[in-house]
Amino acid sequence: MKNQVIFILALFAFACDSPSEEKKYDGEPTDNNTKEIVLESTGSTWMNYSGVLPCADCSGIKTDLKLENSPEKIERSFELSETYLETKDGDRNYKTTGLYEVIYGLEDNPGAMAIRLLDDNNLPFKSFQQEKNGKLTLLDQEEKPIRSKLNYSLEMVDPKSK
Repeated sequence: MKNQVIFILALFAFACDSPSEEKKYDGEPTDNNTKEIVLESTGSTWMNYSGVLPCADCSGIKTDLKLENSPEKIERSFELSETYLETKDGDRNYKTTGLYEVIYGLEDNPGAMAIRLLDDNNLPFKSFQQEKNGKLTLLDQEEKPIRSKLNYSLEMVDPKSK
């Protein structure tokens, strides 16, 4: 079964076409001029995202995600910091680092761009869809949108304001 899942994930990854043209983020989008935000094509920087995601047994998960933007590198790094707020044992902090991959096309949205965080075994453990307004929205374990009225999005933030 595990081999079938790995095969299907590999098949899915190779079946996706990359877009023919990407646009660089040029500031805040307006209602009349929404721009797609993608990773830059030169230099090495970090993209920063932050938000509080829903939690089943705490008041929320304060999530900070940093994505390395280095087109010169084949493997790109991430830093994920999660704080489970107001648990019965107080706030609980977890930090995870590793590699991520950018994927194009999701089952329900062939034009979507997603970020897939990989664990130590190079398997996806968390995925986010990149919205046109720059937000990253958490996907479920099958990489489908979470159907909920709760906010599962992380906002792009300026690292200097943190």
